[in-house]
Amino acid sequence: MSAQAPFEAGEHRCQGSSRGLKLLPSPVFSALHLNFGGYMKISLQAFSRAAVRVMIVFVASTVAVRLCGTAQAQSFKYDPFVPTNSRQTTPGFINARGDAVGFYFDAHFVQHGFFRAAGGAIFPVDPPGSAGTVATGIDDQGNICGYYEDKASNYHSFVRRTGGTYVSFDATSDSTLTIALGTNSTGNIVGLFFDPEGVEHGLLRTPNGVITAFQMPGSLGTVGVAISDSGLITGDYTDSHEMEHGFLRGSGGAFRSFDPPGSIQTLPTAINLPGQIVGSYLDANRVQHGFLREFDGTIVSIDPPGSVMTLVSSISPDGVVVGYYQTSDSFAQNGFLRTVDGTIMSFNPSGSTETNVVGINGAHQVIGSENSHDGIFRGFLAQYIP
Repeated sequence: MSAQAPFEAGEHRCQGSSRGLKLLPSPVFSALHLNFGGYMKISLQAFSRAAVRVMIVFVASTVAVRLCGTAQAQSFKYDPFVPTNSRQTTPGFINARGDAVGFYFDAHFVQHGFFRAAGGAIFPVDPPGSAGTVATGIDDQGNICGYYEDKASNYHSFVRRTGGTYVSFDATSDSTLTIALGTNSTGNIVGLFFDPEGVEHGLLRTPNGVITAFQMPGSLGTVGVAISDSGLITGDYTDSHEMEHGFLRGSGGAFRSFDPPGSIQTLPTAINLPGQIVGSYLDANRVQHGFLREFDGTIVSIDPPGSVMTLVSSISPDGVVVGYYQTSDSFAQNGFLRTVDGTIMSFNPSGSTETNVVGINGAHQVIGSENSHDGIFRGFLAQYIP
């Protein structure tokens, strides 16, 4: 792989409005639908892992971008990566150590999970009997969670322990689908499952394997999307009018519903230790915005200047937000980072026409994918340097 040019410099006005057309899918969501033909909403945060030695080639470069409203230069150290034989690479989650997980399609368009160590080594993650794998999280001990489709087209979740052993699990003995969507640093996993009647429930699995089902009172369906290190869970639920709302579930099991002002559909994506929640929502005009909800309930919209659709994907422990957005200029897709003071920085790997930024950790390492090779997506790790 040849060396990559630095990120394109981005300079924007800090005032602006966004107009959206539809909910912007995450890269994982799109790939899963293509491969599995499965449930759509679940993949706002779905990714995969793997277990075999893979060669990775990457080049580091330092890049400068310009912050909105300030002349202060910021930089990233940028490392692109691709698992061996990957045709499409989609990172999905990064832990505090800098280990990342994701999924990729091989030359035969078979979907595998992958694990990328902080040092750069990559290996695939495929539970025994898997016909397609998605990794959704990795805890700080290196245990990986995710889900897979078996040869009979049934969906199960799994944990890959640091020693390489796999534990497959289903929420109940009669559940028809079990999807692990995320983990916190200590290995508590959240997700969803379908019961025999097709009703969607949230699930919480502790590190010792105890599974608890939960449901927003009065809802038609509930999805657990992310869990903080303090045990707070966020996700979305469908009400009796088939409208989707966000929720916060306390460690004791109490629920609180929330929506950004004017939202007709709210889809949280991540929560940090202080209880800040991020995600995306649609307004009455079907315009898609990002949002940040503080623990006290205050909600602010997030719209990078020039955006027509925004998806906020992750938040660091100290409140730095990342995501991606589309512009009206041929619907080009750009990554962005929002600092704690609200400043928004847009960035793209050089030549990328579609940048997806999907994760950030406490060290401000950013993970994502980019399309600069005629439709061939590569992963990248970018170290944000204030």
